[in-house]
Amino acid sequence: MATLILKPTEACNAACVYCEVDRKGWRNARIMPAGILERMFVRIDEFLRERPAEHLEIVWHGGEPLLLGPEYFDKARAFQDRHCAATAGRIRHTIQTNLTLLTPAHVAALRRLGMKSVGTSYDPVAGVRLLKKGDDGTAYNRAFLDAVALLEREGFRWGVICVVTRLSLARPLEIFHFLTNLAGDGGLMFNPVNVDKPEHDRLRITPAEFADFLGAIFPQWWAHRDRYGRVEPFRSLIDALLSEDQRTHYCQDGGNCADTHFNLGPGGRWSHCGRSADWGQLDYGTIFERSIAEVFADARREELRRRNEILFGGDCRGCPWWNVCHGGCPLDGFMNTGSFSGRSLWCEARSRLIERYVVPVARLNERICAPTA
Repeated sequence: MATLILKPTEACNAACVYCEVDRKGWRNARIMPAGILERMFVRIDEFLRERPAEHLEIVWHGGEPLLLGPEYFDKARAFQDRHCAATAGRIRHTIQTNLTLLTPAHVAALRRLGMKSVGTSYDPVAGVRLLKKGDDGTAYNRAFLDAVALLEREGFRWGVICVVTRLSLARPLEIFHFLTNLAGDGGLMFNPVNVDKPEHDRLRITPAEFADFLGAIFPQWWAHRDRYGRVEPFRSLIDALLSEDQRTHYCQDGGNCADTHFNLGPGGRWSHCGRSADWGQLDYGTIFERSIAEVFADARREELRRRNEILFGGDCRGCPWWNVCHGGCPLDGFMNTGSFSGRSLWCEARSRLIERYVVPVARLNERICAPTA
């Protein structure tokens, strides 16, 4: 399935301490004009007609997409009905939102667009999730929890991402239990914070620290995994370690994002993914200049397609965990080495987690598959 990361706005109503939105001055950024939104559905229909076996997932992202208001999502539905009459059955919409602006009108509009689940993020650590700089997070927490209650009343599934910062490191089990008691049936994922400014050093963590944070949680999850459900990266790690299928991962570890992901920003510019757009990398031109097929055929994607071969024969040669991470995210690889063919800094975390915690606790030694290119 192809995945379009749609950023119809880069503005956000929150001021979370590690987020690039506030730091880059996007809090009052523009909203994607209706003409670009409509053109997007023309391009999607064109793409799906050319590939009758293909499906497309549109991930509404930001910024904060709920800033657009319910009417904007209804406009998107109208454009989809107008331009994708024959292909709409192969389009799936999801959303990633901080939830703090959610209203019943939003829920109704999301449902009309075909959404049944919502992705969000939350950090149960004081001083991380804020609605404005300098507050204590109380207003954010209240709005978030009210929105969670609304989703559950409306029968929406929801899952949550927790960003692990230095402020989290001393409390792995406390955070895990809080979130698994809170989280809906959409699952829970832990991601490491990515910061690149000296003023955020108080939040920065090392790969080893992230691995040890997860390692403190893994035995608890493994012992009661049926009750806790899908907690990442544990579930995907176990699946990958017990399978020869290399396509069972999230985008950062799958090794195939060159042929699956693309991004559209509020000004109508294509890029590779949300992170590449944020970092000003891999710009593929505008939606009026280039089709989706042309974006996937862009010559700059060839380095990403060759990345597996380069890493498997180079920096990742002989790594027993190749099937699990494929050198990690190419954008992280670029930040670590200056090349999209470089290995992610977070590979160290993945190896440490597997070797010190997952394999011994789950006793997987005899069942792990060999790495393949």
